[in-house]
Amino acid sequence: MQIGGTLVNAVVRIVVLAATLALVYYFIVRPILDTTETVSGGISGNLEKTFEDINEAFDQSNGQGGSLDPTEVKQKVTRVGGRRQKRLINCIQNSSQDFGRIQRCANRFGP
Repeated sequence: MQIGGTLVNAVVRIVVLAATLALVYYFIVRPILDTTETVSGGISGNLEKTFEDINEAFDQSNGQGGSLDPTEVKQKVTRVGGRRQKRLINCIQNSSQDFGRIQRCANRFGP
């Protein structure tokens, strides 16, 4: 009798633990992962648009970009993090594709 009771007790504990872990996953971990994926997707989309703007502005300037070339500006954008990166991306996107203004943005907000 003791063995049967102990076995049922162990099975109940395992089921309760599995149910608890499943609830933690569905109500805590999964929403955090979904939010993180949404945020990172937005950031990568902004970076891609910024890189396209940089290339287009450099092409329109006929290679007269001054002291920076597009790859240097892109490196500055990717090296900056957090709030400064958002400000740099906004500055570049508001530069009307003028490479001189993009350079100033990179120098102002870059590392």
